[in-house]
Amino acid sequence: MASLGQLLQIISPKKSSKKGGISATATFNPQAADRVLTAPLYQEHLTDIFTSRQSDDSRTLLKGLFKTDPDVSAAVFSYLTMANTEPLILVRDMDGQIDRDQTKLLVQQIKFLTVPTDYTLGFQLKKDLKTIAEEFRFMALLRGAIGTELVLNDKLAPSELRVVDMQSIEWYEKKPGLFKPRQKVQGVQDGIDLDIPTFFVSFFRRDPTEIYSYSTFVSSINTIAARQQVINDLYRIMQKTGYPRLDITVVEEVLLKNMPANIKNDQEKQKAWMQARFNEVSSLFSSVRADQAVIHWDSIEPKIINEKNPGVGIDITSVIETLNAQNQAGLKTMATVIGRGASGVNTSSVEARIAAMNADELNEPVAELLTNICSFILHQSGYQGFAEVTFVKAELRPDLELEPQLTLRASRLRQDLSDGLITDDEYHLLMYRRLRPDASPELSGTKFAGDQGAIDASKATPNSDPLGRSLTSEGAKAAKSNGVKK
Repeated sequence: MASLGQLLQIISPKKSSKKGGISATATFNPQAADRVLTAPLYQEHLTDIFTSRQSDDSRTLLKGLFKTDPDVSAAVFSYLTMANTEPLILVRDMDGQIDRDQTKLLVQQIKFLTVPTDYTLGFQLKKDLKTIAEEFRFMALLRGAIGTELVLNDKLAPSELRVVDMQSIEWYEKKPGLFKPRQKVQGVQDGIDLDIPTFFVSFFRRDPTEIYSYSTFVSSINTIAARQQVINDLYRIMQKTGYPRLDITVVEEVLLKNMPANIKNDQEKQKAWMQARFNEVSSLFSSVRADQAVIHWDSIEPKIINEKNPGVGIDITSVIETLNAQNQAGLKTMATVIGRGASGVNTSSVEARIAAMNADELNEPVAELLTNICSFILHQSGYQGFAEVTFVKAELRPDLELEPQLTLRASRLRQDLSDGLITDDEYHLLMYRRLRPDASPELSGTKFAGDQGAIDASKATPNSDPLGRSLTSEGAKAAKSNGVKK
C-alpha cells in the first residue's frame, strides 16, 4: 500500500508558470498592441455564402453563420440557453470523500478569479463563472474544442481564465499519443509554445483518430448553401412572375398623326423622333409601382401581363421542407426548439427531452475543463486530492411544476439520511445544491425519521396495496391467507 501511495502521489510542476500568461487571444496583435482594435463593419448580412464557401474554410464560414444564418444562430442560442445551468463545485480527498474545508477554500479562490479585487489596475474585464462557462460552450460548438490558460498574477495566484481560439493551435506528436500544442500568432515566427501546465484543452465529440477537432455544425454548411440558393431563386421568380407587371403599348398611329410637319417628310428624323417618344414613355413607367395610379393619353394602352393569375409559379414547399429537415439534422437540434415543430404534443415533449439531453452533453467538456483547472489550483497549494465540477441537469419545466416531484424526492432522501445511506453533505447537495451549513446538525444514521422501510413479512398480503384491496371482495379470506390450511 505504501508503494501504491507513492504511485498515486500528485507531483507539482518543476517550475512556476510565467506571470501574466503567455497565450494570445484571438483579438491580440503583438505588432499593434498600442492601437485600437478594429471595430466590425456590421455588414455580415451582405456576405454571400456561395462566394465565401469557395474562399474560406469551414471554421471561418461557421463563425459568420453563427451570426447571420437564422437556423444556426437559433440552434446556438437554444444550446446556450438550455445548457446554462448552475455549476456544482466539490473537493474530494484521495479516498473520494468530500472535503468541506477545501471546498470552501476552492470556492473562495474561484471568487477571487472572477471578481475584480485589485482596483489599482483600473478597468478589468473579469467575468463570473457562468459567463466563463458560456464562452466555453460557445467555443465547443464553434470549434469542437475548448482551450484556455489559467493566468497567474504577481503573487502566483489565479487571476484570469484566458480563452484561446483552437483554430490557432497546431499539434505536435512527439511520441505515440503524446501531443504538444503550439499557438500560431501574427508577427511571431515560431509561434508560442503552450507546453505548460496552466494550459488546458477539452474536446466535444472529437474523432478519436484525429487530434484536430471540427464543429458539430459543419454538416449544415452545404444544406445552408442549397437553401439559400433556393430562396434566391424564389426571389427572382417572384420578381419575374409573382408580381403584376405593366405592359405598355404605344399606339404608333396616334403618334404619327401628332408628329411635327417638318419631320414627317424625313425618314431619319421620323425614326429618331419616334424613338425619343418611346424612351420617354419607357422612363416614365419604369419606376411606377403596382399600387400607383397611371394617368396617360389615348396614345398609350397600359395593361398587366399576368392579370388573370399573377401568383402562378412553381410549388417549392416540398423543396423548402426537405432542406429545412436536412438543416435541422446538420445543426443537431430539434424542430420544436428552432420553431418548426408541426407534430403533436407527445412528439414535442420527446423533442424537448432530447434537446435537454443534448444540452447536458454540451456541459460535459466544460465540466471536464473546469475540473482540471480547479484541481490544478488545489495541487498548486500542495493538496492531495481532486476537484469535481458538475452542472445541474437541464430542466425545461418551471420550478412550481416540479414542486410535487421535489417533495417526494425530499421524503425519500430524508429516509435515506435517517438510515445512514447518504451523508449530510450528499443530502444537501441533492436537495439544495450546496454543502451542509455549519450550523445544521449532522443527522446521517440517527434514525430521526423512524424505521419506515421495515416490512413484516408475516403480515404482507395482496390487501396491502390499493390494487389488491380493489380486487378483493369485502370479507374474503382467501387473499389474506399466508398458507394452506390442512
